[in-house]
Amino acid sequence: MLGTFGALVRTLVSRFLLICIIIIFFIPLVVYLFLPQRIRYESKFFFNMVQLFYTLVLKVSLLKITYIGLENLPDEPAIFAGNHQSSFDIPLMGVLTKGQPHVWLALAALMKSPVLRFVLPYIAVLVDTSSPWKAVRSLLQAMDIVKKHRMHIMIFPEGSRFAQDDDIHDFFGGFAILAKRTERQVVPVYIHGVNKVYPPNAFLVRNYPVTVVVGKPFRFSNGEDEELFKKRVHEWFIQQAEGFKR
Repeated sequence: MLGTFGALVRTLVSRFLLICIIIIFFIPLVVYLFLPQRIRYESKFFFNMVQLFYTLVLKVSLLKITYIGLENLPDEPAIFAGNHQSSFDIPLMGVLTKGQPHVWLALAALMKSPVLRFVLPYIAVLVDTSSPWKAVRSLLQAMDIVKKHRMHIMIFPEGSRFAQDDDIHDFFGGFAILAKRTERQVVPVYIHGVNKVYPPNAFLVRNYPVTVVVGKPFRFSNGEDEELFKKRVHEWFIQQAEGFKR
């Protein structure tokens, strides 16, 4: 009973603080959305604000969050690829950009949300996986953006959230295509414990430690194609997941 009461207090306090943060950042976000794309993608002030937003969201979660492998973060624009169990993965991975410009790849299906449909087109490249052509067109848009602007690409290769288990699911190959075409390294980010903090359809936020492992960046080897590269990165994530199960 005491444990449930503590979880309830933690949940209410955390969500109240989160609402306060959203209210504070709402006006700057609206202003940003009306700026031309060139300014949006190159504004140091805006991305410093985004970094502050990520940091505050993590703080008000009241969770113990441990980062491992921060020395592996690159100094040059890269592709950040992470496993996906919760919307909390976004600030967990986003904070790794350290205020540097970045763009997210998000599923076009999220446009069904009455709130996200007004925001996502301005902060993310929408990926439509309903057909191979539409998916390729989304990747071409992402490549065009990063060629014009020095930005990180943020992507969840699993495509959807998988909160029901601690397994690594199949990867879409878009991140490998982007890495090949842009000649950028892929920074793997394994996130563990988020699905236990806030299980599907649950109200209470549970007090469970979250660990974020940043691996050494992957680069294409000579003669390696996209499929082999994808498998190599996927295998790294499987090894991390199995390590936490031991």
